Amino acid sequence: MSTPEPQMNSAPPAPFLGRILVVDDEQYMCDVCSRTLQRSGYEVLTTCDPDAAVRLLQGELSFDLLLTDIKMPTMSGLDLAHIARDRDPAIAIIIMTGFASKENLQQSVQRGVADFLPKPFELDQLRLAVEQALHKRGLLQDNLRLRALEQMLAHSEALISTLNVQELGATLLRIALEQSGGQFGFVLVNAERPVTIASHAGAALLPGGRRLAQKATVQRRLQHSGDEPLGTMGGHEASYGIATALYAQGEITGVLVICYGQAPELRLGAQEELALLANHAGTALRNAVLYSQLDEAYARLKDLDKLKGEFIAVASHELRTPLSLVLGYTMMLRDQSTTDTQRDYLGRVLENGERIRGIVDDMISLRHLDMGQANLSADQIVLGDLLKDACSNLGPLAQEHALTLSFTPSQPPITLVSDREKVQLIAGHLISNAVRFTPPGGKIDVRASLQPVEQLKGHTPTGRELSRMWAVVEVEDTGVGIPEREQLRIFERFYQVEESLTREHGGIGLGLAIVRELTAVLGGIVWLQSKEGQGSTFTVALPVAS
Repeated sequence: MSTPEPQMNSAPPAPFLGRILVVDDEQYMCDVCSRTLQRSGYEVLTTCDPDAAVRLLQGELSFDLLLTDIKMPTMSGLDLAHIARDRDPAIAIIIMTGFASKENLQQSVQRGVADFLPKPFELDQLRLAVEQALHKRGLLQDNLRLRALEQMLAHSEALISTLNVQELGATLLRIALEQSGGQFGFVLVNAERPVTIASHAGAALLPGGRRLAQKATVQRRLQHSGDEPLGTMGGHEASYGIATALYAQGEITGVLVICYGQAPELRLGAQEELALLANHAGTALRNAVLYSQLDEAYARLKDLDKLKGEFIAVASHELRTPLSLVLGYTMMLRDQSTTDTQRDYLGRVLENGERIRGIVDDMISLRHLDMGQANLSADQIVLGDLLKDACSNLGPLAQEHALTLSFTPSQPPITLVSDREKVQLIAGHLISNAVRFTPPGGKIDVRASLQPVEQLKGHTPTGRELSRMWAVVEVEDTGVGIPEREQLRIFERFYQVEESLTREHGGIGLGLAIVRELTAVLGGIVWLQSKEGQGSTFTVALPVAS
């Protein structure tokens, strides 16, 4: 006698409410249930063969409810319910039977049966039981969905809890194996030249596994393989596996490869969970790789900074000592020279030697600031006298450049408490900078004033207790000016507004960097106002009492 094939009636007249599988060894009962449920809007498949029902449950179609007889020739309805529940934990199950014993009821509950219909039953009873069972299924699906979200949240927290690439790879591999039921696996980064960052101890990825990983990156979707050995662990080869690419902002950041000893039977939803995991892990892996690169760059930067410090330390010793001897002997020779030509030549040697000493001093000053070795003294400073001395010292240089250098003192004189040497350095760098960048015939005006904090034009420091009155020094020139696009960088180290590599105005770009950092050490602020081709005004404001 041939086995009856599963039957599916014509499309339901009512809106689709769910897909139901009816299994009963009596064809009449299958037909009655099918017609009744289809009229209510359900899609119904029926079969009298439990084995055919198993194939349907394990096939591509998904069912919302299983309606089955408890007593059938080749398989119990309770066993069929167990198979259905393994396939889909949320499927609704109703058992039909004419033998409603206590034992059957207990076994039904253990199989997760939603309802128990004793034969014979009214059709309204059937409809009500199906409706209630599907309602319970909806609640169960919501609960499972919530648990899956909670699990995914926990996985995401675990993945973002570290920025170490190896630790992240190990966490990802552990979670993936839990979700997929795999025996062992691998996490690879760098799609072009894959590098394994996580695997089980003693596990090795074989060429077949690398080909599967490459296929996953090319196809950009989960790939299965069972054709060749993918990996080994403990001397045993695994010829079955899956691989999925890890994504971050549309780019592949790595590949996850999971190996099985035999053909895997992934539970329902496992592939979707792996896809979600791949998205979360891809972003986390990208962040970890970027952090690792940043950490390496920072380590190299620290090494360079150490080398820079060592160079400056060498420069302070190996350059200043012989330079002092050169300047000393040159000065002695100049004083003993008998001709104007010799004195002129030796004077130029002294001038350029002093420039070299100034550059070395600037480098050493910045090193002391970086090392926190800039000790401060609290001196009573008459600001007008200090600025007048600075203008006098740089007066010959201004005359040499055919510039007019003037100083406008404040009335009454300003007295402040600060570090005299550092204020002198600030004033000297600002004035010498103006001299270098002002064409012949130009003017440089140095001014001092006492201003309340409200008049500092929005340049006041924030986040600390402020002095009520501030000593303000302005150095205005009629020089080349600074383009607006360059003004934010003008206080950077080794930076000059020069399009030519020859740096025709001289210097190495440290003067204004020293001004900014010394001013900050003294608790002050510095800013710039400039128009290209019209000149610049550098302003330094220092608290009167600090």
